[in-house]
Amino acid sequence: MDELNFTIAKITHEMRNPLTLIHSSLQLIQSTHPEVHDFQFWDQTMQDVDYLTQLLEDLSSYTDDRRFFMCEVDIRELLLSLESSLQPYIQEQGKHFSLHLPAQLPSVFGNPVKLKQAFLNLLKNAFEATDEGGCVSLSARKYLDQLIIRITDDGCGMTPETLAAIFTPFSSGKAGGTGLGLAITRKIIQAHYGMIEVASTPHRGTTFTITLPHL
Repeated sequence: MDELNFTIAKITHEMRNPLTLIHSSLQLIQSTHPEVHDFQFWDQTMQDVDYLTQLLEDLSSYTDDRRFFMCEVDIRELLLSLESSLQPYIQEQGKHFSLHLPAQLPSVFGNPVKLKQAFLNLLKNAFEATDEGGCVSLSARKYLDQLIIRITDDGCGMTPETLAAIFTPFSSGKAGGTGLGLAITRKIIQAHYGMIEVASTPHRGTTFTITLPHL
């Protein structure tokens, strides 16, 4: 870990404990005095605390350069599990999701938790970019010694300016975003000796393409 990441990680660690206490205190107040929901700025205060908590989690993930456990990962099973995990959200939001997988896919050498985190983040962004009734698709195929995984949405798309900074830490095109999700996702993919690319057209949608070496 370089000096900057070490400093950020240390600050993040020092902030997490008092923030946890503040969050617990607010929850206790809320449970014992339900009327606080009617107080001006209460809901905004709770949202701000949740945002800070998420920001610290994202900072911790981004600055964590430790090597993680790697093993053989059945990528087909992992992608199928994503579909199951997303079903409640998809139904609640009125979105559509399609998964296109061949009957067999080779395994990859990686960390299943980190890979799932990366794909879930991309899918979450894709759904948030679409309106009600919007469509998101995920496909995977083998090409030579690589796996090609594409996540496509028919949402708002991105301008060239937004696209140029999409993987830059703290650059976020959506309200309430920490601007670290895609930077973390790229770090995870690169740690698996893969690549991530993006193509987008305003008002027409976005496609992320992830390339991973397979076993």
